[in-house]
Amino acid sequence: MNGIVIDIKGLVSGYRNGSASAYSYPAFNAVALHGELIALIGRNGVGKSTLLRTLAQLQPSLDGNVLIKGVNLRQIAGSEFAQLVSFIPSEPAHASHTTVYEFVSMARYPYHGWFEALNGDDRKLVDVAISAVGMLNFRHRFIDNLSDGERQRVMIAFAIAQDTPIIMMDEPTAFLDLPNKFEVMRLLREQALKGKTIIISTHDLQTAFGLVDTIWLMLPDGIRVGAPEDIVLSGNLNRLMDNTPVFFDLKSGQFIYKQQSNQIACVLGGSSNIKKWTSHALRRMGYEVELSPIADASIYVQIQEHEGKVQWILGRNDRNPTFDSIRNICIYLKGKLLQ
Repeated sequence: MNGIVIDIKGLVSGYRNGSASAYSYPAFNAVALHGELIALIGRNGVGKSTLLRTLAQLQPSLDGNVLIKGVNLRQIAGSEFAQLVSFIPSEPAHASHTTVYEFVSMARYPYHGWFEALNGDDRKLVDVAISAVGMLNFRHRFIDNLSDGERQRVMIAFAIAQDTPIIMMDEPTAFLDLPNKFEVMRLLREQALKGKTIIISTHDLQTAFGLVDTIWLMLPDGIRVGAPEDIVLSGNLNRLMDNTPVFFDLKSGQFIYKQQSNQIACVLGGSSNIKKWTSHALRRMGYEVELSPIADASIYVQIQEHEGKVQWILGRNDRNPTFDSIRNICIYLKGKLLQ
């Protein structure tokens, strides 16, 4: 992954109300590299879609410059731009009486025009694109008869068939269930590995942090750029959660609901996976979790494993209450908390 494809210099995105600026986001500088998968992340209303639309030349910037392969965006004609950038909006494809094949074929029109027939190379690209997203058996099915997940795959096929070096997608995993979210991100990751530069906006932190190369984190005072791990270690991810009851726990690597509790639970023994998910349950209940004995712990949970069976003992010895599942120990503890 090398070579600057998009070079952003002092870009101010937003929109005007007459001659005045009704909304603007602070100027920022960033680059997008060849083969890089970038996630644009931020709170609702911060301007993710506005920024993406600005980069996709769908609305003008308020200031600054964007260079694509060294050429200023303002100097690129629309027909040429359509051969450089494929933009997929957040809404799933809706095209009445249009098959998957017909819809994806439209991606080739920037190269020919609306009234010129596709040639053999175009048809081959369309077939390859549909096959790449696993929709070859659906090529003659109408778009409106597909599920949201299937439609999103078709949108990615459209971007592949357009055969641009840059793909931009606004909320590609919105409205999808968890398996389809990961499938869409896998497909995008696959295109990045083939050399495409991909920028997506998303609220789906779990899948984004697991699969993207770079995060552009939109905070109120500007964008922070880094690998997902850089964003976590810098503390900027928790700035995204300011004034909310949620925070990112660096130790567990999970988003946690802030509970009003000063109770400490010590979790002792057990394999790493059992200990991890026992700790997860206790944190969910509001406990701070320690994995070694401390004097002022509110509770001790001992994990014992024998011949494939697991027991959770609440206390320091075998005479204390014993449970055969995390659910049962949670029910017991919740009852104590409610007393």
